[in-house]
Amino acid sequence: MNYAVKILTPADADTVEAALWYDAQLPGLGVEFMAEVNTAAQRLTGFAEIHRIRFADVRRAPVKRFKFYGLYYLIQNDEVWVIAVHHGRRHPRWLRERRRKLGE
Repeated sequence: MNYAVKILTPADADTVEAALWYDAQLPGLGVEFMAEVNTAAQRLTGFAEIHRIRFADVRRAPVKRFKFYGLYYLIQNDEVWVIAVHHGRRHPRWLRERRRKLGE
């Protein structure tokens, strides 16, 4: 099945924040990070169901070059909603809270 992928505003803000950090480490690396996130999101159009559920109904797709990052997403009918771009070493409590707020 082909899905439409929507990167929600909080996930977009996560991406920009991480890209700015990477750019501060090495100029141009932030642009590469954003490109990898977009590539990971595009892969979800055809293969969103292959990733296992991490909690509730949230799945994680890896960002290949930046291995500690993942796209956390929900499958809603024929759409994929990316709710966060999250570093794996951060505590997942805020991610669970973000998911809970979507349900309200």
